[in-house]
Parts: sequence; structure tokens; C-alpha cells
Amino acid sequence: MKNFNLKMKTCAAVLASGVVLTTMTGCNQTVFDTEYTFNKAIIFGEGTATIIEIEKWNDYEGEQLQLITKDGMVIITSSYDTKLINDENTNVDVEVLARALAGSDAEITYYDELVKTKTK
Repeated sequence: MKNFNLKMKTCAAVLASGVVLTTMTGCNQTVFDTEYTFNKAIIFGEGTATIIEIEKWNDYEGEQLQLITKDGMVIITSSYDTKLINDENTNVDVEVLARALAGSDAEITYYDELVKTKTK
């Protein structure tokens, strides 16, 4: 009889957890929070790739990304055209990665260089 009661309590706990999780996700609440840290983004265009150092980023419902650069510029872009990268603790060369993804004949630019050119 004790074994039966233990099984009933276990089933009740699993069922209650399932109801809570289902209710929370139905209310558009985050059940499991995963946080990703990226310090650079590559935005691809027609034959180009622009490398940007980012301070913060945010994703929106659908495919939009909001990138905030180190100088406070806010960029809204499509996740289809953008790759987020964290190269701080890796041996990844962002320019090599951009060239590999965009193609060998693509023009690779840096956001900082574009800003300096515009302010001159």
C-alpha cells in the first residue's frame, strides 16, 4: 500500500508540474531562461559583409534583431542576414568567418570604418 501511495504522489507531482509549465507558456512567460552573450555581428548584404562590435542585442518575435553598437547606434536587422558571434574566448577570426560565409569575392567592411568615413 505504501508503494501505491508513493506512485500516486509522484504522478500527482509530475502532473502538477506539467500544468504549471503549460499555464506559464500559455501566458507567454519564459519558463527556462537561456542567456546568450555575443560581442560581434556580421550583417550580410548583396556581395558585402559588415562586421560590427555590439554592446547589446535583443531578438524580437519573428526574425528581427536589434543590435546596439558600442557608440549607441541602434540597428534593426533580419536574423536571416545576420550572424551573431562571441569570439572573446575562442580562436575565431571574424573576418575569415565573414569571408567564408559571404564568399571570396565579397566586400568585407567594419562598422567602425564606415562611421569614420562618414564623419570626415
